[in-house]
Amino acid sequence: MTKILSIQSQVTFGHVGNAAVTFPLQLLGHQVWPVPTTALSNHAGYRGNGGTVLAAETVRDILDGLVARDVFAQAGLVLTGYLGSVDVGAVVQAALGRSRDANPDAIHCCDPVLGDRDVGIYVADGLVDFFADLAVSTADLLTPNHFELGVLSGQPVIGAPVDASLDAARRLLRRMRPGGCVLVTSFEPSGVRDDRVAMLAVTADRAWIVETPRLSFTLSPHGAGDLAAALFAAHYVETGDPGASLADMAARLHAVLSLTAKQDSAELELVASRGIIVSPPEGFEVRPCV
Repeated sequence: MTKILSIQSQVTFGHVGNAAVTFPLQLLGHQVWPVPTTALSNHAGYRGNGGTVLAAETVRDILDGLVARDVFAQAGLVLTGYLGSVDVGAVVQAALGRSRDANPDAIHCCDPVLGDRDVGIYVADGLVDFFADLAVSTADLLTPNHFELGVLSGQPVIGAPVDASLDAARRLLRRMRPGGCVLVTSFEPSGVRDDRVAMLAVTADRAWIVETPRLSFTLSPHGAGDLAAALFAAHYVETGDPGASLADMAARLHAVLSLTAKQDSAELELVASRGIIVSPPEGFEVRPCV
């Protein structure tokens, strides 16, 4: 069991951020301490929502309260995702410093939520620079989608050969903590069949790719990237094996997405998927890349 501090968005309706990762991680036997950066009725993919990005002082107060509970010393994994503002980002960076002081072996998985290829950048001003200049440098694991990989590396990758993404990921690795790994979700290089989707895991000297069948959705559910990052990171903390973690995550994520597509749901069907999250019915080949 890994004890996980998860600092990211919280919604009441649907499954993104902490609402996407807490239940699946608990099903797999992990202790999760979710800290919200937002308190929203639903994600922004709907026409409207209620709630707010939390004030930096509120997030800081929650984290301060966890010090007395010895959470920073116990957490073997710190997940960070949607931040909402640069001020919240600064609070999160300070918390990561506390985590390092209390438990030098803790792994930081940074999901740099910035945008995607369909809508571009959708976060507050300043967050792109915040992730590029500060957050990447504290990460052991970095989990951008393919669009975010291009933004953070400063080079075009979508539709380019796999080598372009390998180079972009390794540029980021040089800015991360030593021994890091980059997981690229929604990976769309040239050469991947239209009926497949891919994900890529990259270290300084090795890389792995996995492809799964492309599924059809009336409305594509949000939160798959959040879930992918959490599943990959939790397995990686326990094994230290990026290739095995990629395979494990791909099987569990595809199981959830398959059931979601079958039920024609606009939200990840996490509760209905509880059995297949624990025991996914299908595995996928992970191939090494040059």
